This record gives sequence, C-alpha cells and structure tokens, in this order.
Amino acid sequence: MRITIRTGEREFTTECRAGENLLAVLQAAGLNIPAGCGGRGTCGKCKVHVCGGSFGEEEREVLACKTSAEEGLIVRAGEYVGGGLTESAEERVECDGEEGFGIAVDIGTTTVAYALCDLKSGKILKKHAELNRQASFGADVISRIMSAEAGNGERLAEAVRGQIAETASRFLREFSIPALKKITVCGNTTMLHLLCGEDVSGIGRYPFTPVFTEFRSMPGGELGLPAGEVQLLPSVSAYVGADIVAGAVAAGLDREDALLVDIGTNGEMLASAGGKFVCTSTAAGPCFEGANIECGTGGVAGAIDSVRLNGGKIEYTTIGGGEPRGICGAGLVDALAVMCESGAIDETGAFEEGDQFTIGGGVYISQKDVRNYQLAKSAICAGIRILAERAGLNLAERTLYIAGGLGFYLDGENARRTGLLPAEGAEHQRVIGNAALAGTRMCMLSRAALERAIKLAAETEYIDLSADAEFMDAYIENMNF
Repeated sequence: MRITIRTGEREFTTECRAGENLLAVLQAAGLNIPAGCGGRGTCGKCKVHVCGGSFGEEEREVLACKTSAEEGLIVRAGEYVGGGLTESAEERVECDGEEGFGIAVDIGTTTVAYALCDLKSGKILKKHAELNRQASFGADVISRIMSAEAGNGERLAEAVRGQIAETASRFLREFSIPALKKITVCGNTTMLHLLCGEDVSGIGRYPFTPVFTEFRSMPGGELGLPAGEVQLLPSVSAYVGADIVAGAVAAGLDREDALLVDIGTNGEMLASAGGKFVCTSTAAGPCFEGANIECGTGGVAGAIDSVRLNGGKIEYTTIGGGEPRGICGAGLVDALAVMCESGAIDETGAFEEGDQFTIGGGVYISQKDVRNYQLAKSAICAGIRILAERAGLNLAERTLYIAGGLGFYLDGENARRTGLLPAEGAEHQRVIGNAALAGTRMCMLSRAALERAIKLAAETEYIDLSADAEFMDAYIENMNF
C-alpha cells in the first residue's frame, strides 16, 4: 500500500505494509525524524501530524514510533535540517604527494563531516557536514546498539553508507573528478562497527568488547562506497574511538603533555604526559544532543544556540535566525548560567519558584532538564580532573584542548560557571573545533601521520571510571552550581 508524506514544500508517496511502524516508514523514505529514545515512545521528539484513514479528515498530532501505517494515511512531518562543524584549528599537514583525490570523513553520533582533498597537494577542495541519518534510530550509541540488536543493524549500516556515498558522488560531479582513490574514516567505535555491519552487542554490555579496534583497510566496493580504498582509523576501546585518536594526532598530543576532551554523549578524553597516554570516557548521556531535554534538539535550524540576560530580560539567538524549535547544547549551557545568575535556581539546582524557566518561543527549561544537565556536566568535569590527576598533569599549567561541535560554540565562561569545565587554568583552555576531521585528513594525506595514530591507539591505556571511588567522589562534589 502507499501513504502520502508532506514535508516542507515536498509531497510524495511511499510504499509500506499495513500496520508497519510509521517511524520506520519515514526512516525508510529518507526523512530525518528525531527519535532520541530509539522509538520507545519516551522522548516525544518524533511527533508528526496525520489525517486520513481511521484518523479522519482533521489532522492529529501523534508519535510516529507509536503509530501504525494504514491505507489512505497522510503524514505531515517537519524534517530536521542542519549540518555540523567542519572547522578546526590551523592544521600543520604533511603530505606524501600521491596522485588522486580522497575524502576524510568523521562519523559523529549526531553529524557526519567531510573534507574533499587533493592528495598530491593536500589542498581542501570542499568541506561539508550534515546530520547523521541514523539519528532516527536513537540519539546516542546505546540506543543505536539496542536498535541494531532489535534487527535494524542492516538499516543502520545502509543509512550511513548511503549518505557517505551520496555526498561522495556529489563531490565527484561538482569537481569533475573521475574517481576517488581513498576515503579515510574516523568515528566512535560503535559508529565504525555500524558502518561495517559488524555486531555491536559486545560494545553494549560488560565486558564491553568490540569486534575490532585496529586500523582497517578494504576496497570501497565492500561498503558500497565510490573509492578504491576505504581506511578506518584505529580505536582504543569500546568507548574511546578513532575520533579521539584522530583528534589527538591533530592536537599533537603525542608531542606535547596535554589533555584533549571531546564533549559529547560519551565525554571521550585522552591525556599525554611524559610519553605515556591514558584515556577514559564518561557517560554524559544525550543531554548535549537534546534527547533527554524536554525542549532539546541538536544543532539544527531553529535551535536556540545562545542565551543571555540583558537588563533583566532574556535574549537568545537561533541557528539560521528563524523561529525557535528547541534548544541545543551550547544554548543549554548559556541558559543554565543565566538561571544561576538570575537566581532562578539555587546552588543545588532547585527552582526558587515554579517548575520551569521560560526562554521564549515556547522553549523552556524544566527541573528535570536541570537535573540531567547536572549529571552530564558533573561527569565531564570530574572525568577531566581524574584523568589529569592519573596522568600527572596540572590543569592550571597544561593545555586543555576542547574539541567537537559543542566545544566550538561553547561560551567558556558559562561552561566554567556551571561546572562543565574546570575553573582552574582557564587561560590554557583552547578550543580546536573538529579535531577528529582534521586528524583524519592528516592520516589520509600522510603515512607518517597514520602511523602516529596507529601507535598512539596501541599505546594508550584505558582507565575505567565506572566503579572508580575517586571519580565518584569528584562526580558528587561537582554536582552543585
């Protein structure tokens, strides 16, 4: 049977089975519908409007994940549109000078970023970023692991392979390039497994054992990608992936005593001291991607990305300048700082009056949102402190590199005010943007850089903080504002 889908200015029909889950139908049709909970009906982010069939002529708002497709159904869905961060600190790139063209790809949980390069000169011809199409299967890696175990592994693989192939083909047409010599990929360990169609169940449960962490090279045809070779950069462990390894290469952590943190769902971080490398990850949850924030969203068009108090009035900006449709991670940090400054919440995070803080345009922060932020920010900051201590780094003297999309747009003062970043050593905290993409490009252009990544991944010791008493103490101490 067929149902009709309306989104933006488009209207089209798609084939499906009667009774098929509507979220799955929309995913299969290529729509980027947010479903942070992975379709369990708990986040409320996959709302669409339906009419026709048993719903009658008047539109009703429903959760796509809890609705079945039926004959005559008309669905009006607001797709999320947006990109991601491709910018990074100035890169010192060595180049082997081989002939041909390649694409560096950073598969993030939320976004996928690309850099098309001339391999001979190292010149970047174009950068691009887009939302990860797997987002409809869950906002974080655990949700996607659960979705894969529920039978969606092939669809998850097809989603990310399809968008990489489409972007690569578009690059080829735009620059009249006959073929790609290589595609070099980084991502967290789960993203790389899903790309390859590998079993992710071992990553999701103790003892958290991935199928592979080593560097992989394969013909592009094996993954349906238009390149002679696909290279997957090495990971360290189940929850410290190739993205942080690539970022460490870009930041030069194998040549400097410093600490790198990528603020996201897993809070991956790696420290270098005296020629030794240690790393960890802290489960911050999908707070910064907006999945467990009532009005939360990713960094998409319409997301509130900054909030400030001006003369007692709340002012905010949105991505793209349009009407607000939610609040993203950078805006959330600002909002919490404003709430602290204005006295809307006390040092424990409790509301002084009422049960929510209104920003504007229907967007607000609830008491539950404050608690989720406290859990996430405390995990990140405590992880940074404990990893620095174990590595023997003094945060007041050594560089703390802050990578990733959230880190790039973060107001550092507000991040420190709310306890997301350590207060000490503020002058040594350096934002470096998408270091993962920068490092992946370096590894694609230079065999020496690739060898650095392989060596760094092999020599890095993983510290499990999940049952660490010192981490738990630091975590609890950092909970208040």
